[in-house]
Amino acid sequence: MESALKKIRRWLKARRLDALLVRGPENRRYLSGFTPPDTSITESSGCLLISHQSAYLLTDGRFIEEAKEILPPFVSIIYKKGVVRELARLVKKEGLKALAYEEDFVSCALKKALEAGLTGVRLVGCQGIIERLREAKTEEEIEKINRALKIAEDILRDIGQALKPGVSEKEIAWKIIEASFQRAEGPSFPPIVAFGENAARPHAEPSSRRLTLKDPIIIDMGVKFSGYCSDITRSYCLQPDDKYRHIYYLVAEAQETAQKAIKAKVPARVIDAAAREVIKKAGLGRYFIHSLGHGVGLAIHEAPAISSRCRRKLKEGAVVTIEPGIYIPDWGGVRLENMVVVRREEGLLLNRLPLTYQPL
Repeated sequence: MESALKKIRRWLKARRLDALLVRGPENRRYLSGFTPPDTSITESSGCLLISHQSAYLLTDGRFIEEAKEILPPFVSIIYKKGVVRELARLVKKEGLKALAYEEDFVSCALKKALEAGLTGVRLVGCQGIIERLREAKTEEEIEKINRALKIAEDILRDIGQALKPGVSEKEIAWKIIEASFQRAEGPSFPPIVAFGENAARPHAEPSSRRLTLKDPIIIDMGVKFSGYCSDITRSYCLQPDDKYRHIYYLVAEAQETAQKAIKAKVPARVIDAAAREVIKKAGLGRYFIHSLGHGVGLAIHEAPAISSRCRRKLKEGAVVTIEPGIYIPDWGGVRLENMVVVRREEGLLLNRLPLTYQPL
């Protein structure tokens, strides 16, 4: 990602900063190819230090073998006395006086340690610098996302055969997780499986609730392929009544309307409004309780947000989800989610799995 490093260095120069400390796991991977994930904000696999002349990967002994695979311009360093001490050594070596850091990935405790350990260095918090670079995907990245989506759709098609009365949400979720590791690198997020009244919760956690014939069903899942994520939601009902069919077709219409509005330079909130207006006109606007979608890439949720609050214009090459939903307490819900590539004149739908309210 040589061009990304050049853009970062131009950003540093424009703000009279000497270097950028990168701790976000997806940002770290995007720039250097270093793949180990972080298990939490306090359990990091490493960081990058990018100055005007140099680029370093700093990690510990757990990741010696992975660090050997990192290619120039990055130089891998295995620290033995903690990352702050190693940063202090490099700061002195490079003569750094102003260091930017990612506010979203530096805890208060780490910031205090940096302030204490990097004497004479001005620390400047920043947000979204690398995330904005990741927003527009290359054709190679789009192909990886497309492969991840195809695997997810194949899994979801197979899962349809297991949706029979008496099966539990947890049993379906486990089948998704197992298949995700068998066919890909694993799930891109914990799968959402919700039956009946639980489907009124957009991010329901799988429970022991067992499926009945009349239950609305929501399944939201994805996998990772070469580090890139897919994200798909389908809604089903074994014996749908008129109410379910009406809501299903309404959500499908809202999704199609939004997808047709997608193209480069259109504000994200315009896409959100297109879907929301369809549901609002049907008198069910109060039951569409989340934003329309989000970007997908190395992270399952990344820029751009397809939301009523987002004024930013869509970039050509971005991959976004379009996922309208209606959620009615004590009844259930319907959500349909597709993935779309933003092109100059229109959106390119990546999904192949057809929309149907009965399992395939």
